[in-house]
Amino acid sequence: MTRPQGSPRAQADGNVLEIRDLRTYFYTDLGISRALNGVTLSVPTGSVMGVVGESGCGKSMTALSTMRLVPKPGRIVGGEIYFRRGQATKGSASTSIDLTTLDPMGDDIRSIRGGEIAMIFQEPMTSLNPSYTVGNQIMEAVLLHQGLSRDQAQERAVRILGRVGMPNPERTVTQYPHELSGGMRQRAMIAMGLSCTPDILIADEPTTALDVTTEAEILDLMRELQAEIGMTIIFITHNLGVVAQMCDRVAVMYLGRVVEETSIDDLFYNPQHPYTKALLQSIPRVGSRSRDRLKPIRGVVPDPYAEVVGCPFHPRCDAMMAGLCDVRVPALTQVAEGHGVRCFLYSEEGEDDVHEG
Repeated sequence: MTRPQGSPRAQADGNVLEIRDLRTYFYTDLGISRALNGVTLSVPTGSVMGVVGESGCGKSMTALSTMRLVPKPGRIVGGEIYFRRGQATKGSASTSIDLTTLDPMGDDIRSIRGGEIAMIFQEPMTSLNPSYTVGNQIMEAVLLHQGLSRDQAQERAVRILGRVGMPNPERTVTQYPHELSGGMRQRAMIAMGLSCTPDILIADEPTTALDVTTEAEILDLMRELQAEIGMTIIFITHNLGVVAQMCDRVAVMYLGRVVEETSIDDLFYNPQHPYTKALLQSIPRVGSRSRDRLKPIRGVVPDPYAEVVGCPFHPRCDAMMAGLCDVRVPALTQVAEGHGVRCFLYSEEGEDDVHEG
């Protein structure tokens, strides 16, 4: 697979999704968990946006908040999520809507969720309903959003299962999730996400249960469909190798915030944030000497209920400046065109840390 060199459509059509200062909190007996604590992210139309970071940094919660699927006792307490509906490829005028203003169970968000914004969930073992066949679960979205007959919907389900490499798709549509292996269930989840050819496909670790050969085939399929219909993909992963192959731009998250957003080339060849640099230094490199030791990131991700004052990464940062990094949150600084970083190494401009009660 060759790495993309950027999307002309993304440059021409602007952003299909704008997330601004998004805050999603969970109110529990143990305290307030600030899963998202001011996420700001721009997703260009027709691009593949990678979202990377350690477990617990807020990648999946950003996706669930966008889909308005935040589980209780969590809720969005601040910020906006602007989605531009109606793409040029569908021949309709575009309109922008703030998804945070919609009722999570209302008709408006239901018309968007699954049809215009679809998601491949991280865990297929629990995301598929054991009471319905795989075919029925794929057909449900097609019948709801595409206006096809039941026979046409089943035909589409068989076709999309075949495209994701499912063996004997005609039989698979009649099977229940427990009759499939983990990898086959993952492919069924991918087929469900792709069935309505959405404007935005959020892929949360979509290939974790697949072998490397099937993973390459699925990634090729996603890029092929993205090129065919101008679909935008938000690709959540821990695998920076997949990011290098798939993505046009990358957002690096840490403790509920985006700390760096840049092009794929700058991520690997010109990282600016200390956390991004530390992530890249902790990866094994082909051709390195056998005695070379990996450089791990010191410390651990703070407890989700802890309140870290100042820059969220400062307790683990080798470049931490006392009296600055541990007092204020760094503002977003544009170090180059299309390259934003939240770090006091590049600007002393900061912003107050907001903690909603």
